[in-house]
Amino acid sequence: MAPDGETLNPQPEGPRPGRVQRIGLLYAPAIEAARELGTELEQWLSRLGVQVWRGSPDEAGQASAPEIASWDLLFTLGGDGTALRAAHLAAPLGVPIVCVGLGRLSFMAELTPEDVLKRLPTFLAGDYWREERALLEGAVVRGGQEVARCLALNEVCLGRERCALTLRVAARVNGGHLATYIGDAVVVATATGSTAYAFAAGGPILFPESRNLLIVPVAAHLCLLPPLILPEDAQVELEVVGGNAAGVNADGQPLTDLQAGDVVRVRRSTTVCTFARLQERDYFFHTLKARLYRADS
Repeated sequence: MAPDGETLNPQPEGPRPGRVQRIGLLYAPAIEAARELGTELEQWLSRLGVQVWRGSPDEAGQASAPEIASWDLLFTLGGDGTALRAAHLAAPLGVPIVCVGLGRLSFMAELTPEDVLKRLPTFLAGDYWREERALLEGAVVRGGQEVARCLALNEVCLGRERCALTLRVAARVNGGHLATYIGDAVVVATATGSTAYAFAAGGPILFPESRNLLIVPVAAHLCLLPPLILPEDAQVELEVVGGNAAGVNADGQPLTDLQAGDVVRVRRSTTVCTFARLQERDYFFHTLKARLYRADS
């Protein structure tokens, strides 16, 4: 994976005070190139005297919070799904993430496999800027008691389960009734999630550092209300009206099945997800055009 002119056998000085000294490498196990790149980077960084943890998302889930918190940076080797798993691990502990894109779109990617070794010394020197992205805090309330809680970088989604029947979902914003959607699901998304499920369902794209929320119905029937951009302090409540089977997931991962009368509450979290960046601060516009043109090909 070394770019032209790069060597995999550098003559390091070793970590200096103020430099990055501990790195996590999170690879997508289903992508062979990600596993190979993880091994290569671990060997390269070890020769530089950097302490390295390398593993899959499942293995990272078994790591202790103090161990993860000790990492100066967490590199993800995979697609946006790997980046989401990294966010759930790193964001609560304040560890910046560097995404190496090996997925189809990789909207969150900072590096390609071809340029990671070339740019790695800059990261090791700490010469990067921090991009903070909003997270969602979701909770399921049953009979006045909270029964499930989650953080989400992309979205919290209430959707139908195990049946082909549409759902009726009553949506409230800051306590006021917004609409009763009839359809497959209702998505509450962040700016990061605006390029994911919310975008596929017809929602707008937000600048990644925006703190606004999106509420987007999926396959809504007889509803003239378009997807809405909500203020950053909005609290959304979603409740299934009727007895059809429904569940809630966060970033595509199941959270819990819903019972009649359950309320899903979603708001912006006080926790943020930090990405380490070398690109110019207007990088997102170039990324957006490149990714969407690629998707059309």
